[in-house]
Amino acid sequence: MVLATRFDNLGDWTVEQQFVLQMGSSYLMAHGLGEALKKDATTKVNVPADGKYTLWVRTKNWTAFWSEGKTPGIFQVKVDGVADAAEFGIGMCPTDVKIGINTADVDTSLEARAARAQWYWQKGGEYELKAGEHELALHDLTGLDGRCDAIILTTSDEKPGDSLEDYKALRAELLPAPVVDKGSFDFVIVGAGMSGLCAAIAAARFGSKVALIQDRYILGGNNSSEVRVGLGGQINMAPYPSLGYILNEIGPDRIGNARGAHHYQDWKKWDVIAAEKNITLFSGYTVDKVEMDGKKIVAVEAVEATKQDRIRISGYTFSDCTGDAHLAVLAGARTMMGREAKSEFGESQAPEVADGYTMGVSIEWYCEEWNTPCTFPDSLDWGLKLDETTVEPVHRANWYWEVGMNDDQVADAEKIRDYGMYVAYSTFSYCKNRLAKKEDWECAHLTWVSHVSGKRESRRIVGDYVLTEQDLTRPIPYADGTCTTTWRIDQHFPDPRNAGKYPGAEWMSIGVLTPIDPYAIPYRCLYSADIDNMFMAGRDISVTHIALGSVRVMRTCAMMGEVVGLAASVCTKKKLMPRDIYKTNFEDLVELMKKGAGRTDVPYTQFYHQVDRTGHQAEDR
Repeated sequence: MVLATRFDNLGDWTVEQQFVLQMGSSYLMAHGLGEALKKDATTKVNVPADGKYTLWVRTKNWTAFWSEGKTPGIFQVKVDGVADAAEFGIGMCPTDVKIGINTADVDTSLEARAARAQWYWQKGGEYELKAGEHELALHDLTGLDGRCDAIILTTSDEKPGDSLEDYKALRAELLPAPVVDKGSFDFVIVGAGMSGLCAAIAAARFGSKVALIQDRYILGGNNSSEVRVGLGGQINMAPYPSLGYILNEIGPDRIGNARGAHHYQDWKKWDVIAAEKNITLFSGYTVDKVEMDGKKIVAVEAVEATKQDRIRISGYTFSDCTGDAHLAVLAGARTMMGREAKSEFGESQAPEVADGYTMGVSIEWYCEEWNTPCTFPDSLDWGLKLDETTVEPVHRANWYWEVGMNDDQVADAEKIRDYGMYVAYSTFSYCKNRLAKKEDWECAHLTWVSHVSGKRESRRIVGDYVLTEQDLTRPIPYADGTCTTTWRIDQHFPDPRNAGKYPGAEWMSIGVLTPIDPYAIPYRCLYSADIDNMFMAGRDISVTHIALGSVRVMRTCAMMGEVVGLAASVCTKKKLMPRDIYKTNFEDLVELMKKGAGRTDVPYTQFYHQVDRTGHQAEDR
């Protein structure tokens, strides 16, 4: 077995590592924005003996859930420079993989579509190979997100199993992965979005030895150049106005969603983290295993995205800053997802019956007007069915391009992301090829489409207190208040105009805003009720679905991270657990929150987007 991300030369292919926990691996994706990749991914393999070998490729048809037409995400595999006859990524039919199947014979039920859209082993040709070195290459055909995880050359007649369990077992057999121990730390943070970054910096500056584990190679989460969502909310608010200066150090000085990469000033995050001698950064690592001792986390294991090597990191305290509460789930902590029933917390805006509805994912994209005309593949056969009344002929997506509100934000994460790209490509294709005024789009070039999900909501971890709607709208102050949330309760729902035409597959949203008074989040929302040594910061803290609408914006999440980092430093110095601070040592945390951990000798730039205006849909805001 050869993992695609371990190829000697990745060419123009993109490493995709968002879905390791769902499908078992990072993989390569041909994210060419509609132009076939120019450079193949290549590698050398050693064939142990002369013989007849069958080629198998682990891939998927990423459009199969919404379309029976031929997917655009296809590629070839070259063996010693000769392209295999198969087009890989076409998806599974009920009996086998077939090319050119009559769409009238295809089962279009949701169950059948879901089956065809899964990762699977697609069979290629048979090859007479001599013992020794041979070359494999991945040759993209369209630039529309074909994907390859692994390749097998085997003399066996047996088809590899498609299930995740079968795949993991096969990898364990063929690619045993030794674990390298990276040592022990005072504080281990999983996730380096704005909350994780601020937690790491705060703890490090107050003397803790910190491990910061990030599953990507870029820092900042939703505010990075990979996702491109602007910061929102206010910092430096009473009762602890010193909280937030870290965010000012690392946050960009400009407003906006879906802008150029430079707009998000990734280097600010890198420079500040690199300057902290107490922080060890492990970028590109996904935590997929936890070691427990009773109700405490002892260590985590993580897999790297390209070579897929494994490491182990142990610690005294930990923080889940993943957004999706991945660390909490691996550790066995209770989590919540979806909307709670009105009877559970007495919230006026909650539904009568609990459900799995969440706010969705935004896949940002934009195009630019250049002086040269260009073409883009027509998505008529495989794309979203649009017409003059349903297309949104804009040049930039924004927050309200939102998908996956009725899906499982964790289990269906790849499907949700793919639907966001599907909508983006279909929209641009319609404007270029079929819009009544398509001449206005002749020189429009699709410049950027995010392949990284901009998430708003998924799992939330149960703490010693669950923040509710009433806390924000009455409000109810608590003695253990920490950083202050200022954003109105901002709930998103499917836009009725769009949902009526695409029921269950809507891709536009509206914002519904409820005013609040600035509110200090209780410390008890920032540590797990079940795992003795685990904090959390960001959108996975202990809140209801309704309350999340206020606390989820990134400036507020950053301050949560700062508070957690300060609390972790108290735990380190006084050999305490997170709950002990609330019970016996909260004044120690108060003294640090009065000081804050950020620098005040750098220019203050965080004046923009302090007030929530997302009830208004506008392309360029």
